Amino acid sequence: MQNFSYKSFLRNYYLTSFFYDFIFAYAIYNVLFNIRGLSIFQISLLLSWWALVAMLFEIPTGALADYWSRKKMLTIAPIIKSACFIIWFFANGNFYLYALGFVFWALGSSLVSGTTEAILYDTSVYAGKKDEYEKVLGRKKFYFNIALAISTISGGFMASFNFDWAIIFSVVPLILSAFFASLIKEVPKVETTGEIHYLEYIRIAFSEIKSNRVLLYLIIYLLAISIFGDLEEFDQLYYQLAKLPIYAFGIVGFLWSSFNAVGAYYAHKFKNVSSIFYLLPFVSGILLIFVAKYPSIPMIGLLLASYFITTPLRVLVESKIQHNISSVGRATVTSVSTLFINFFGVLLTPIFGLISKVWNLQAIYLATACFLFLFAVWVFIVRNKVAVKTANG
Repeated sequence: MQNFSYKSFLRNYYLTSFFYDFIFAYAIYNVLFNIRGLSIFQISLLLSWWALVAMLFEIPTGALADYWSRKKMLTIAPIIKSACFIIWFFANGNFYLYALGFVFWALGSSLVSGTTEAILYDTSVYAGKKDEYEKVLGRKKFYFNIALAISTISGGFMASFNFDWAIIFSVVPLILSAFFASLIKEVPKVETTGEIHYLEYIRIAFSEIKSNRVLLYLIIYLLAISIFGDLEEFDQLYYQLAKLPIYAFGIVGFLWSSFNAVGAYYAHKFKNVSSIFYLLPFVSGILLIFVAKYPSIPMIGLLLASYFITTPLRVLVESKIQHNISSVGRATVTSVSTLFINFFGVLLTPIFGLISKVWNLQAIYLATACFLFLFAVWVFIVRNKVAVKTANG
């Protein structure tokens, strides 16, 4: 390809990802729902709705990315997502408007899910940099977390003056994300086999997952650790329970994202340490027991630590998934894994909401700890079936 520069691609790729999640509203949107009159159970229903919509969009948008232009997908996604915050700005406590906003957020996220990993992998192969994929993916997540760190601390301070500022100003970075995505130069897709019908990508994706046992194990693993993403949605309510001042929500978000950025940046250094895949979830579960038992500002530190120690796992597992995909439907296969994650969220967030309603908010963290203990045991049992076969991945 003429005028192709891998360095230029990485710069625009990183900036696209950075601004897509440079969202001031991330610091306060769940506590905003609560302050505007929604109960914890209603908030859990909103989160479940978000996951359900994302699940419905996930595979069609993944197949579209394999069939159409991944660059165009990354360009239109932030524009669609920005509609969410415009709607929320005018929602003023209306449950249904918050739900409508989540439709646009979910669609935007579905457009980038699978697409971002697929375009990076194909470009890395095209540039002869396949061996650096884990490192680049880790850095992409590093910049993602830096974006979260800066935007959440800013969003927390904005919200301490006016919650609506954090909502409406979240639109600006999304426009920048679309701009940098438009500068990305696309390369040919890996292992293309010529013209394939749109729906054929979906069949190829499910066929590969069904026949590739290692890929199936890896997707199950990714599904299980996605529980941290669902648990995280209740953290702002935990901060409120711990009597953390609103302005400090952003500070905690800054620390959370900074720790995760470090974990993602150095994740590639642990690619051959198989024991972390069962030890880290186990240790995280122990930390969450203390978080559940003693809700307080000091325990927020342990909550952050439970996320931090497991951050490298997602980078490494996502990388192994990419290395184990052999078909042309790369973005679709990746989207299938995200589909399962969203389906998990659809089921889990109302369950978390019910647990909170029947017992209390802390019980959500205790239930997660129990799940992580069982999951760690399962990973220990099947470790040889996956680790040996993916040693080169």
